Amino acid sequence: MSIKNPKISVIIPVYNTENYLEECLDSILNQTFKEFEVICIEDKSTDNSANILKDYAEKDERVKIIFNEENIGQAESRNKGIEEACGEYISFIDSDDKIDLEAYEKLYNFSKESNQDLILFDTVRYGDKGEIWPSTLHIKSIQGEKIEKTNILKHEEFIYDTGPWNKLIKTSFLKNSNIRFINKLYEDLLFSMELFISTNSVGVYPEVKYYWRKRRNKLNKSVTQDRTNIKNIKDRLFIIKEIWNLFDSSEKYKCLLNPYYCKLLDIDFRVYINQIDKGDEEYRHLILNEIKPMLKEIPEEAFECLNSQEKLRYELLIKEDIENLIYIIEQEKENRKLEKRNEKLDKKNKKLKREIKDIKSTKGWFKYKKDNVYKRLVK
Repeated sequence: MSIKNPKISVIIPVYNTENYLEECLDSILNQTFKEFEVICIEDKSTDNSANILKDYAEKDERVKIIFNEENIGQAESRNKGIEEACGEYISFIDSDDKIDLEAYEKLYNFSKESNQDLILFDTVRYGDKGEIWPSTLHIKSIQGEKIEKTNILKHEEFIYDTGPWNKLIKTSFLKNSNIRFINKLYEDLLFSMELFISTNSVGVYPEVKYYWRKRRNKLNKSVTQDRTNIKNIKDRLFIIKEIWNLFDSSEKYKCLLNPYYCKLLDIDFRVYINQIDKGDEEYRHLILNEIKPMLKEIPEEAFECLNSQEKLRYELLIKEDIENLIYIIEQEKENRKLEKRNEKLDKKNKKLKREIKDIKSTKGWFKYKKDNVYKRLVK
């Protein structure tokens, strides 16, 4: 199938995702909506990703491949895709994720009804075994209500909506705004905030879901899952400061600083402080020299969004009492392990109670004898 004038350009940066790429592409190419192009930017993978892309491109003319001459990273790869896009709208997909099969049909129809610059849709996390659970960020940003047109000033919770992939973006808006990804990890956080402050026309369509993978295999984790990696924390802190300055430098959007402080305390900073027990000296030095000064700039009232245990962690960090901070974090992790064990034991206990109840019934007793006693006699 060939599309001369695609309605949607789907942009996928690809690097070493051979284990997930087919599932990603199938979720796109099997859409109920057909009028789209798929722009795959192959970023010098060292696995079989390039060959998988070639196979799909041979079977479906909607798939276009850009082969990078050298590894340039996800940000620049996405920027290449933006320049190549011919559709009315742009959608970003990560090559280890997937999307609802009716997504583009529903989103495109919604966009034509209300003519938004940007449409947000829901996101859930999922694992390598197909397990699905809520996304912490999107529980806050997508609250179940369909909204035709709004903006971030009316919905401050959009501050938590930091991924580019749960968005359908009007191509003309994106190109005219000249918003692009900067070449850092967590580039999508800044990109998303720049989108929000550049438009008053944001739609929300919670019925569509994007499936954001969490890789369980320790040897195959994405780079942003490695929390103690020094480049990881340096890039994230850089992006945090850029967003902080973005809001602080605008009289119109300065009011977003307070909800942004709450997000930093609730999610961004906590992610790294919770790993301080695993980090080396360089890691702890970064935490103290980069995060501590920012904490001192945050108004005291912003800390009221935290519970007493979370407040204590920040107090210990500001006082540079690392020994007690590590002790508290280790205790919390041990408590979570015990809670998970108790949950498993509780499930086993409930299962045993059901089995005992079945055995006590007449039919259950005969079934038990058949499945256990008679089998032993036969053996």
